[in-house]
Amino acid sequence: MIEAPEGVLTPGWSGLRIPKACIFGLGLIGGSWAGALHQLGWEVFAVDSEKASIDEAVSRGWIQAGWLEMPVFLEVDLVVLALPLKELEHGYDQLLDRIPKGTIVTDVGSIKTEIYNRSRKEVQTGSCNFHFVGGHPMAGSEQSGFLVANPDLFRGYPYVLTPASDCPPQVVQKLVEIVQRFGAKVVFREPVKHDIEVAMVSHIPHLLAVALTLATQDASKEGESALELAGRSFRDLTRIADSSPEMWKEIMVRNAAAILDGVTFWEQRIKELKEFIQQGKGEEIAAAFRKAHDVRGFINRQ
Repeated sequence: MIEAPEGVLTPGWSGLRIPKACIFGLGLIGGSWAGALHQLGWEVFAVDSEKASIDEAVSRGWIQAGWLEMPVFLEVDLVVLALPLKELEHGYDQLLDRIPKGTIVTDVGSIKTEIYNRSRKEVQTGSCNFHFVGGHPMAGSEQSGFLVANPDLFRGYPYVLTPASDCPPQVVQKLVEIVQRFGAKVVFREPVKHDIEVAMVSHIPHLLAVALTLATQDASKEGESALELAGRSFRDLTRIADSSPEMWKEIMVRNAAAILDGVTFWEQRIKELKEFIQQGKGEEIAAAFRKAHDVRGFINRQ
């Protein structure tokens, strides 16, 4: 464990007192962060617009207290911005001059370039006294809200961190240690590269799930529905189409360039497979399946 030099980080990171955290947004991810930190012995607080979520988090013992609006000052060591993308920059701005010097701040948004650029502006002007490290847990559910939060949500899945090149190494290491104690696998990416790659492994799969669901309905004959025959494969492929429309509207619009590039790759592959089927090229179809098996093998080995 790397010890933080005096003054670089708040006292909770050096074991001088019980570490304290505040979670902004007690949805699935923020609530899971609260539960996971509680299990690690942290004192956890929260800010959320829904009193019911705060009350439930208190009743579970995951947080000590919560507020509907941010207090004038938060005496904490860690802040987790688990807010919708459209509220993320505002949440960041609220922290300026309202948390101790040396606090670590992270987010959980599925797009990293926007919040990274926002944080760099404050660093360049010298108006930020906390350390920001972008984050994105590659774990989740089509369900949302605090009631489905789970302290073990991140276990076994990648957790992306996007620190700036000039972020102190001990700051990054502290956050790495926390995430690893959650059971997640830390992966580092530059923000732009993250947004390109996550378009392929997360954003486009959601888009395809919606397209497949709607296309199946389109293909159904009057008085009948192919959906009546939907078995496990269709249900698994389209499960994520149940995800929050409002959240995915923001993601699709904000990461449009990377998503459109990724869709082009997908269109090339589906066109190729379509031609194999039209031409009756069974061996080429089988070869594509074998290649996909090999690619999938990489995922299974992680």
